[in-house]
Amino acid sequence: MVKNWFLQRDDKDFEVKFTVEDFRESFSKPDKIAFILKDNETYFGYGSFFINHPVSKFKEGKVCWPSIAIGLDSYRGKGLSKLICEEIVRLAKEHQCTHIEAAIFEFNQPMKGLLLANGFKYFAKEENKTFVDGKWWDSEHYILEI
Repeated sequence: MVKNWFLQRDDKDFEVKFTVEDFRESFSKPDKIAFILKDNETYFGYGSFFINHPVSKFKEGKVCWPSIAIGLDSYRGKGLSKLICEEIVRLAKEHQCTHIEAAIFEFNQPMKGLLLANGFKYFAKEENKTFVDGKWWDSEHYILEI
């Protein structure tokens, strides 16, 4: 189910059949930390971050590469990304990372604003990285020194 999270678009049919510990054991590795996004008893997404991911554009120090997915529409647009960003910074520091690199598609203006507001700096892009709504979009890379 987690591998298909982006396809889960219907809140009423959403059901989690594993524990957080099951998830952590299944998806975490020495260079990847996985976590569940939960509000009280409701699981609404998941996240992970890699350390020195091979696709990272920033090659100095110990770089955290986060990935976040909010799978329930009812949790989108609620300002949770700011809290999640703060938690990513905390986890990166806990794992002695020197930087956090975030790659977002250029159409994701809310996330771009959040990154800039939290001190991230634009430093690279990859052209024509995804095709959405009949158009090719670039992937923009942002870095935060921690």
